[in-house]
Amino acid sequence: MTKAQQQTREKQLQVIEAVRRGLEGTDAIDFIRQSGYAMTPSGIARHLRSMGGRATVAERIADGMSNVDVLQAAFPDEDLGDVAAAEPSQADLFGEEDPAPVAHAPQSMFESVRMTIRVPEDVHEAIKIAAKVEGKRQNDLIVELLEQGLSRLPKA
Repeated sequence: MTKAQQQTREKQLQVIEAVRRGLEGTDAIDFIRQSGYAMTPSGIARHLRSMGGRATVAERIADGMSNVDVLQAAFPDEDLGDVAAAEPSQADLFGEEDPAPVAHAPQSMFESVRMTIRVPEDVHEAIKIAAKVEGKRQNDLIVELLEQGLSRLPKA
């Protein structure tokens, strides 16, 4: 498999994952772009058509197939060994051994960092209302809530 073919199959795996997560339109495009692949709505549609259509992909997912299995079913004559090797197994993700302790990053020269998160509309509305009631900025309220929640986690 050439590098271009492998990259195409990896893009298709991302399209399959977007379908698995129920993402459509700009949400699917944003998800795929976060993985480092430039994608347009027509590109997603083209990849889905090549795999039998969105309904076929969704049906295979509902049947319990992994993303690589869905890809293999769509292209049965191709050897997807290179693509399949890139996907971690459950044993790799949840091994019996304890993971090595994570070294803390050196202290940043900035006091804070920017983070973008997606929250449901009702949660966003609740944050707006709570911030207004408490006379705080939404950001300050979110930071306070996160600090309180994280301080309650048991120490490892």
